[in-house]
Amino acid sequence: MGNYAGNRSRPLTKLLTFNRDELDFLNLRIAKSGNPPFTTFARSSLMTSKLVHIEFVNTKKMLNELSRIGNNLNQIAHRANETEKVTAEDMAEVKNEVYDLFSLVNDNLLHRLDVVEHYERVVLNGSHENTRD
Repeated sequence: MGNYAGNRSRPLTKLLTFNRDELDFLNLRIAKSGNPPFTTFARSSLMTSKLVHIEFVNTKKMLNELSRIGNNLNQIAHRANETEKVTAEDMAEVKNEVYDLFSLVNDNLLHRLDVVEHYERVVLNGSHENTRD
């Protein structure tokens, strides 16, 4: 064999590992594309695939905010259970917390819809740019 890799036009290699299900799926895709050699299929797939960067709103920040809102609502409920009274101030606080909760979830969902719409535009237009828009 000698220094065979040195004589190749593509002397650099990458190693891939798969579990059984992934390999079965890959073999099915290769078969559906006419059974090219694995290296040809892999190189073509990797070099021509469309990449889309999806960046969601900071989930940890949202979860912290949801936790804060939940804690505030629990404190209001605890006060109401202890005193068996719900004041106008308590009701206003509950309304504010529910509004904050609605706004947080709504903003997050709208952001995710924007990301999906962008992804659809990228796919439909055939753009292969890995954009962050």
